[in-house]
Amino acid sequence: MHFNKLIPELSVFDITQTKDFYATLGFKLEYERKEDKFAFMTFEDSQFMFEQIHDDAGTLVN
Repeated sequence: MHFNKLIPELSVFDITQTKDFYATLGFKLEYERKEDKFAFMTFEDSQFMFEQIHDDAGTLVN
């Protein structure tokens, strides 16, 4: 796989909703670290990284 020179990493509140939403737009899940709530998704020449927001204690922010 070719990686773009610049790949945005976006912080999100809910990684599952984010993956589902981008999948409906045609993005493909290329890689994920479920324990870190991290996903790398692509669509044609577009590449995005998403990570669910956590507080300093390592728990989910609601």
